[in-house]
Amino acid sequence: MKAVKGRANQALLAAAALFVVSLVLVYIYPGNWWFRLLLTVAEASLAGGVADWFAVTALFRRPLGFPYHTALIPRNRERLIEGLVSAVEQDFLSKKSITARLMEAAIIKQGMAQSETSTFKPFIKQAADKLISGLVMSVNIDIAARYAERVIKFLLKHQPVAGHSGEAIRWFLEQGKGRQVYTAIIGELAIVARAEKTRDTIFLYLEQVKQKTAKKNWLSAMVTGFMESIDGINLSDAAEALQQELIKTVDELYEDDHPVWLWFEDQLAELIVKLEAPEWENAVNVWKDSLIIRISLYEPLTALIRVVVKELGAPSAYRHYLTVWLANKMESSWENFKQSPAMQSQAEAYIKTFLNKLINNEHHLVGTVARQALQKLSDEDLNRFIEEKAGEDLEWIRINGVLVGGLAGLGLVVLKTLL
Repeated sequence: MKAVKGRANQALLAAAALFVVSLVLVYIYPGNWWFRLLLTVAEASLAGGVADWFAVTALFRRPLGFPYHTALIPRNRERLIEGLVSAVEQDFLSKKSITARLMEAAIIKQGMAQSETSTFKPFIKQAADKLISGLVMSVNIDIAARYAERVIKFLLKHQPVAGHSGEAIRWFLEQGKGRQVYTAIIGELAIVARAEKTRDTIFLYLEQVKQKTAKKNWLSAMVTGFMESIDGINLSDAAEALQQELIKTVDELYEDDHPVWLWFEDQLAELIVKLEAPEWENAVNVWKDSLIIRISLYEPLTALIRVVVKELGAPSAYRHYLTVWLANKMESSWENFKQSPAMQSQAEAYIKTFLNKLINNEHHLVGTVARQALQKLSDEDLNRFIEEKAGEDLEWIRINGVLVGGLAGLGLVVLKTLL
């Protein structure tokens, strides 16, 4: 653009220089026909160049301050903008042209080709991290807790708890988990049996028994007092002995053939059968429904969601693990998608249908965006914008004006001579 504009100015200056030179030559040699011919050609060339310079400049500015019908583009700014907007919206980016290009595009294939590049996996991981971050930032803890409570209660209400419980117990027994549960229970009993608090409880119980026995009659009180005086009743030793006997009894419960374990196993098997009975199923469902109504999950869910939001809201090990897991799931789903032509065809059709609806409903935004972009330009910016797009052709008009003017002058001289 600048190079062409420079050549246009050079052509005009050359015409002006030629006119001055030819004028001097005619003045020195007034009778020379060739110099008069050169002067006529120079006059016509200069006139054509000046006229075209004036016309091109008048489109954008006021040449030499001339006020009439100049600066056409700034003065007709709104009309020009609307014309450009109409051209963009109705011609260059019309609904028909956009839809035609969209139908020709192989969107899924291009996406699959892009996924083969080395930047795809980092992109997936980054997308997963942004997705997690966006979800965490948008979470309203109060609303999320209340919604989660409704969902959980709805799911529990429509679950056959009796049937699931029976299946879970059966699976426990088949996997040997029943023995593990039993052992865990006995383990807790063993801890309680060995606790110092248990010995103290036994001691208090014996003390209460002694007091009740002494109060029955005068003979019981006399015997109790006599036994204490000769240290025949030592409640501390008795409590210790009873605790050791309790520990021994609890430890025996670990034996595989212990009657309590056999009873526990039989009860679990019997419970499976009972849970399959309609009356038990109805009773369990009634209990479940009443429990769902009574209990409130809002507070524990609020605390849980608050902890999750805190852990996932900033870089942490939990967020890293979740990001990696989500990215792996996304990659796995994408790989499955790439192996399924049917899914690709459905996705292509869905995307194009969606984009077609979007184009039909929102095509006016093309003109709106173009209008807003053009209206932000100042008069000088608008001139510069048009000059950058069409300035080269306009400058060639100036060059052609100099050349055509000179040729016209030459033609007139020839015609005059012939006549």
